[in-house]
Amino acid sequence: MNSRSDKFVNPISLAVISIFVALLFGCVPVSQPEPPQPASVQAIAEGDIENGRKLFMGYAHFENEGPPCMGCHNLGEYGLLGGGALGPDLTNVSSERSDIELASVLSNNRWTKSPVMEPIYNQHPLTEREQADLIAFMKSSAGEPQEDKELLVLGISILATIGAAIAIGFVYRNRLRRIRAAMVKEAEKELL
Repeated sequence: MNSRSDKFVNPISLAVISIFVALLFGCVPVSQPEPPQPASVQAIAEGDIENGRKLFMGYAHFENEGPPCMGCHNLGEYGLLGGGALGPDLTNVSSERSDIELASVLSNNRWTKSPVMEPIYNQHPLTEREQADLIAFMKSSAGEPQEDKELLVLGISILATIGAAIAIGFVYRNRLRRIRAAMVKEAEKELL
């Protein structure tokens, strides 16, 4: 009864193989959430400019925990150092695109999608209300001067680097002398 095939089939082997197959192919298929719908024309008309500003700047958090727009985009004179430089300046975007196009980009659903925003906001979609508020805020900024704060950021960075070098020099100013003095004393002892 102790045939060769009985040696290879035991409960532990079957459990290990079952676990491997389950991990390889997945246990349960993950359902994909419904893609967010672009804000309706009525919702856009009722958009709250102040809430849109708070969402854009990151003072208010998105319902689905997406990152604030200011991390990648710049809009008018908002922000001490401006916004991010990864995305385009959105100061006059409402005069360049229609409300429906803006809602399409913000929802990542329809014909106009952003290849950079899509992977982020598919995981953290904007609600219809958030889209409407952001569009209202962007429309309110149309005609504002576009601020280029790169020189200000560069100047602050250079001054901070110089300040850090001075601080490190001050803290460690006598370190080299003390170490060298100890080494000289040790060398003198060995010579005598």
